[in-house]
Amino acid sequence: MRTAMSGFVRTAAALAVGAVLVTGCGGGAEGPAAAFGGEAVGADLDAAGEAVGLSGGEKAGTPTYDGPAGGPPTAEERRRKDLMNRMAACSVAWMPVLTKGAADPAETERRFGTVLAALAERGWKEHRAVERTPLDEEGFVLVAAYKKRGWTLFAQHNEMGAVRVTSVTATEDACTARFTEEERKLLES
Repeated sequence: MRTAMSGFVRTAAALAVGAVLVTGCGGGAEGPAAAFGGEAVGADLDAAGEAVGLSGGEKAGTPTYDGPAGGPPTAEERRRKDLMNRMAACSVAWMPVLTKGAADPAETERRFGTVLAALAERGWKEHRAVERTPLDEEGFVLVAAYKKRGWTLFAQHNEMGAVRVTSVTATEDACTARFTEEERKLLES
């Protein structure tokens, strides 16, 4: 009887550990950020792009920077590159492949709004409303921020004459929290 009972206890313990690994400590859909990882974030970004017919977004890879033109990188530039590589591991990015003859500025601005609406439908909550900043007579930048389950998403659309670029980058909050203030400043410089 003692052997059967200890086997039962081991089996129950293994099932409990397995449940925590699958669902996270919080369990269910509202578990920790680890239960909502980069793959799920990428699926949200792809779905938002597809909502406006901009599928085929490119996933950001590890940034490469070899230093100033004509010379090897400085120690600070090498450190910035290392930090960018660490930051890339915390992030999922999407940038649509735009074709020639893209829509006029009003249409691309509408598409940007549709991408944000599609993200909201997938549970992303507005953290910072869309801000429109004029660049000059021909251009503007739209920026917005959203949050979902331990991730912060930054969406941006640049309109500069014939150049139209939309990008969405989500970063895992726990991962980016590991960066020091000094490292963040170096990344921003």
